[in-house]
Amino acid sequence: MIKYHKIISVSIGLIFVIVLQKFATPEPIFRFLLPAFIIFAGAVTLYNRWYLMQKQKYNIWILVRPGLLLAAGFGIFLVIPNETLRGLFLLLSVFVITFFEIVLGNFAENILLNETLFIAFGLFFGLSALYQYAPIYGTLCVAAVFVFSFLLSRSFYEFVPKGDDAKIIGSLALSMFCSELFWALNFLPLHFSVLALILFNFFYFTLILNYYHLFHILNLKKLQFHLFLIVVCSALVVAATPWKILT
Repeated sequence: MIKYHKIISVSIGLIFVIVLQKFATPEPIFRFLLPAFIIFAGAVTLYNRWYLMQKQKYNIWILVRPGLLLAAGFGIFLVIPNETLRGLFLLLSVFVITFFEIVLGNFAENILLNETLFIAFGLFFGLSALYQYAPIYGTLCVAAVFVFSFLLSRSFYEFVPKGDDAKIIGSLALSMFCSELFWALNFLPLHFSVLALILFNFFYFTLILNYYHLFHILNLKKLQFHLFLIVVCSALVVAATPWKILT
């Protein structure tokens, strides 16, 4: 069955689209959509566990990443305001989910980092929207940011040649800072997308700097490069935003 992994990976991407589209036409029916998604994500996790064990690459921190990727996609889908954009997003998600399923167990640094950034953006975007539109779940959102940030950063650091204590402490510190920043940002009168972008930039910056620190290769040049990258990306997003004065 391992030789059919690529076909199964494509099927997982397609089923993700079918599950979300089935219970989101014309509008998402959350009481049906959430259980269906949880069942689907659970089935994918069981398959991924079996696949990693067959490849002798099973690791709990590798296993959690596909589930986080699906959760990130689910969060973004719920925030998208119309059917056309949802359709485009679902089309893109087939390729993203399929690719990362195919390379499951691949320990290449660039693949792990890109997957981590995809997941972080989706999760922060979805949770920022939930906090803004349903503030009654504010405490739950803050806790979710902490948990997801920890799982994501700890899984990213798994293959750093350091002890578990250093990886856990670094991940806990990063997740604590992210959850505190998330809580503080929501006092600002800004759209949730802007708050999510700020939180995402902070997560990326601290994640990569701590990564360099664990390898003992952190220097001023690397710090400046990643800070410049964040500023440029943020400026492009702000410039592309149709700002207007509310009356």
